[in-house]
Amino acid sequence: MPSKPPSLPDVPLIESDVAALESLIAEYPAHADIARSLHEKGFAVFDPGFAAEDLDAAEAFCRSKLKGKGRIQDGWISDSVIGRLAVHPPILEILSSLYGRRAFPFQTLNFEFGTQQMPHSDTYHFDSTPGRFMCGVWVALENISSDAGPLVYYPGSHRLPILKRDEIGGEKTYQDYEKQIQSLIEEHGLQPEYGLLKRGQALIWAANLIHGGSIHADSAKTRLSQVTHYYFADCAYHTPQSYDLAQGRAFVRQPFDLSKRRHVLSNRAYLNQQLSLYDILAQRWHLWRQRPARF
Repeated sequence: MPSKPPSLPDVPLIESDVAALESLIAEYPAHADIARSLHEKGFAVFDPGFAAEDLDAAEAFCRSKLKGKGRIQDGWISDSVIGRLAVHPPILEILSSLYGRRAFPFQTLNFEFGTQQMPHSDTYHFDSTPGRFMCGVWVALENISSDAGPLVYYPGSHRLPILKRDEIGGEKTYQDYEKQIQSLIEEHGLQPEYGLLKRGQALIWAANLIHGGSIHADSAKTRLSQVTHYYFADCAYHTPQSYDLAQGRAFVRQPFDLSKRRHVLSNRAYLNQQLSLYDILAQRWHLWRQRPARF
C-alpha cells in the first residue's frame, strides 16, 4: 500500500518557531545561513550561481529595452533570459526546501534605475491562503552603489501582523496605506538596511518584509536589476489591494507558473469563490496570444 504523502505546512517553515527552524537546518544544512537570516531578519543575501552569459544577456536587455520606461513587467514573455533567471534551479530548490511547498515564479520586473518607492509590504499586492506563501527574489545585474537608489528594507518587519485593506478603513487610497506603513516603522523603531549587492548576488525577502527604494542621489547611476515574485503550490492566490470591501471578497488570481509554463488555479479548499470560466480562458488567451518566449 503506497504511503500517504506528507501534509503541507500552513506556515512557511522559515517563519515557524525556533524548534522547527533547527529541524529545517538539520535537514538542509547547506541552506543554514539563508534559513537563519530569513527567520530572524526576513531577508537573506546569497549567490545563486547564475551563468555569466545569462547575467550579460539580462544586463543587455535592461540597457536596451528600459530606456525611459522605468520598468518592464514580465520581460520573460519577450526574452528567454529573463525567464531563465526566474526559474534558476538553485533558487527554486532553496525556496521549496525552506518554505515547505513547491515554489514557482509568476512575475518578473526589470529595472534600469532605483525606484525610490515608498516602504511597503508585498502582502498588500500579492497574498495567499494560507498566508505568507509568497516571496520576492531581487537580483543585481551590476554592482549596486549607495547613491544609485539601492533597495531598502527593515529587518524583522516580516514578523509584524499583515496589514489588510479592510483594516485601513473604507475607501482610503494607497497613499493612506503607505502612511500606515510609515507609522509602523516609527512605532516599532525599525531601522533600515540597504541592498548594496554585487553583480550576480540575490536577495530573498519574505512576503511581509517592509521594503522600498532609497533616495537616488546620483541620477546618472543605474541600478540594473531583476525582481521575480514567487508563490507556493496548493494555496489560494489573491490580490489584497483589490479586496471588495462591500462584499468582503478577495480578488482571486490565476498566476502563471513560469517553471511549468501553465496557469495555476487557487485551491478551492481555501476560498469560497473562484474565477469564472470566462475570466480563466480570457486571461490565458491574453498571455498566449503574445507567444511567450521559450526558456
